[in-house]
Amino acid sequence: MKSLNLNAAVKKVFLNAGYGRSHPGTVWLPEPDGIVVDTSGRIVVDTSGLILDEIQEDERAIRCLSDDQSITVGYAVDSPETNYIPRGQWLAWQVMREIRMLTAEKPGCFGPDAKVLTQIAGGEDGWTFDRLVVSMQHAAAIDWSEIGRIAYRALKILKKRFEETGTACNFDPDAVDLIVNGHGDFSTGGPMGDNGLSGKKLVMDAYGPMVAIGGGAYSGKDPHKVDRAGAVLAREMALYSVINESNPWDTIQLSWAPGKQHYVAMNSSMAMDCARQQFPQTIQQCVNRYFRKPIRNSFTEFALKGWYSGALKAPWEKLVPDRGLTVHEDFA
Repeated sequence: MKSLNLNAAVKKVFLNAGYGRSHPGTVWLPEPDGIVVDTSGRIVVDTSGLILDEIQEDERAIRCLSDDQSITVGYAVDSPETNYIPRGQWLAWQVMREIRMLTAEKPGCFGPDAKVLTQIAGGEDGWTFDRLVVSMQHAAAIDWSEIGRIAYRALKILKKRFEETGTACNFDPDAVDLIVNGHGDFSTGGPMGDNGLSGKKLVMDAYGPMVAIGGGAYSGKDPHKVDRAGAVLAREMALYSVINESNPWDTIQLSWAPGKQHYVAMNSSMAMDCARQQFPQTIQQCVNRYFRKPIRNSFTEFALKGWYSGALKAPWEKLVPDRGLTVHEDFA
């Protein structure tokens, strides 16, 4: 703990997210060099410092127990081309990916903050992309037409990719109702412009607004927290229900109680009939199965690219056919 340079670590996180100076001299606030982490542990009227301490042996002994009550939710739908998550949510990840790649080519014009909302229509035989609402952080002096060009280029690239991969999302980029930065100026973004981020991030980490989220935020937590471990366990159970038991969709709810090392109740919307022993039972088994060191080192990537988007390989996604249908490795 004494060797941890927390200020340097925090600055690195902000730099990697795109904050600070970029070519040709634009500064996306907050400036990482100006960030100082208060580790004094002081408690005053309006703020408290971050307390750093070693985990004591008695704390290690209870780390495998839930420290709060929680309901964690897993969801899957029979839509293989969208990685078994709702189409609108998957599409939002695809749009954001293309926008991020395009804006990265113009670092002095576009900042690290962006938001997308997709509207789709259709059924089992195909679906359409009808509306895209996008907001992109930009330099104050930007040519506003450039913002629209980036969004339109993203749609054209996405259209071509869908045609090449056979994705049954039919749309004409010229016919999509495109709303770009409809609120006007967005030169101030990130934590300087909005501190109400945790709820939105939880919805995006999960399955979008169509599915109940349960639990709490995934990011910035010990892997032993059930908000993380229980959520991916429920996701794997839902995948099993859809892929192995041929259910059209399923929502799995796991209930956790303080002081318990295992979930105390399970509910499946489709009455999934699988043996509980096929899946981890306890928090520690979840950590052993899902959060070994290589995955823990990739938590930032999952936060950026989606826990269930299919952009990254994950232990809780192994039932997805193109990654093999073998049910389980050892998790004891």
